[in-house]
Amino acid sequence: MRSFRGTMNRVELIGRLGADPEVRQIGNGVSFCRFNLATNRPGANDEQGKRTSETEWTTVEAWERLADVCGNYLQKGRRVMVMGSLRTDKWQDSESGQTRWRTYVRADEIIFLDGGAGRQDEEDDE
Repeated sequence: MRSFRGTMNRVELIGRLGADPEVRQIGNGVSFCRFNLATNRPGANDEQGKRTSETEWTTVEAWERLADVCGNYLQKGRRVMVMGSLRTDKWQDSESGQTRWRTYVRADEIIFLDGGAGRQDEEDDE
């Protein structure tokens, strides 16, 4: 068996966009795209003993060419697979002076898993 001595920061998610992506140009014309991805995980059993699911919302960011592609083809409800890494931003809040943190996924690759306007008739795997 091979041993792994380093560390790894790798994220893979499959989910649906909760809203249309936000796309803009920053600085020297670099494209930037941000969207929220809904994924489900098993929750507790309800009163009838049926397993419920809970939704987790994850912010995803894409840059440059990938941001342009996302802006052109993604919309609310589309199912995608996102592969990337976790990133955390830290800053001082200008009003309160408190330290703030924001964790998100920086996408390296996004695979579009359904066509059209984002079919809502498919059940997500639980």
